[in-house]
Amino acid sequence: MKMTWKLAFPFLAAMILSACSNNIPQHAALPGSTASVASASLPTGTSGSDRIAPQDLLEIDVFKVPDLSKEVRVDDNGNITLALIGTVHAQGMSASQLEQQIAARLEKDYMHNPQVNVLVKEATASKITVSGAVNTPGVYPLAGDTTLTQAIALAQGLSRLAVKDNVTVFRNGKPYTVLLSEVEMGKVADPVVIAGDKIQVHTSVTKEAVQDYGGVGGLLSPFTLFQ
Repeated sequence: MKMTWKLAFPFLAAMILSACSNNIPQHAALPGSTASVASASLPTGTSGSDRIAPQDLLEIDVFKVPDLSKEVRVDDNGNITLALIGTVHAQGMSASQLEQQIAARLEKDYMHNPQVNVLVKEATASKITVSGAVNTPGVYPLAGDTTLTQAIALAQGLSRLAVKDNVTVFRNGKPYTVLLSEVEMGKVADPVVIAGDKIQVHTSVTKEAVQDYGGVGGLLSPFTLFQ
C-alpha cells in the first residue's frame, strides 16, 4: 500500500506536534514574579566585569572641565595617564572606586569638589558564550552595556530552528528562561547580559522533525512515505 506525501504529512505533523509539545525544558521563574515578567528579569548588573582590567577602554569625564575629559585605554601594567595628576593605577578597581581616586587627587592640588564620572566603554576581558540555535555559535567579547538581543545578534541571529520562547541564560550556574518573543514585542525588558553569561537558544524538536521528514535530512523521500 502506498500513501502519498501530501496525504501523510498532516497526519505525521500532528503526531510530531503532540509528541513534542511537552518536550521543551522549563526553568523556574524568579521568586515573587509572574512567569512572563520573571522570564526577562535577570538579576541586575552592568555588562562585563565590575573590575577594571588592562586594555579596558575608559571614558573619563570631569564636570565642566573638558580638557580633563577623555577616552583612555588602560595599559598592560593596569595604569592610565591623565592631565595634571599623571599616572593612576586603575586595574582591580571598580569604576566608582576609580572616580573617587581621581577626584581625591584633583581636589588635593587643583580643584574644589570635582565631579568625576568613569564609564567602562570596552571591557576587553569580559566575554559571553552564545550557543544552540544561532547562526554562528561562539564566545564573544562585551563592549559596553549589551542586551540579550544584542548578544544574539553578535552570533548572527537566530537560526530557523530556534524557539524564541525557550532561551536560557545561565548566570553563576543558575538558569533563567527568557521569552524572547515577549522582549521583541516590548512586553518585558530586554535584559542586560554580564561577563560569564552562557546564552543557550534551544532548538525546536518539532521543526527538526518536520525538516527531516520533509526529505531535507534524507530520511524520507518527498514523494512517498510508505510502500
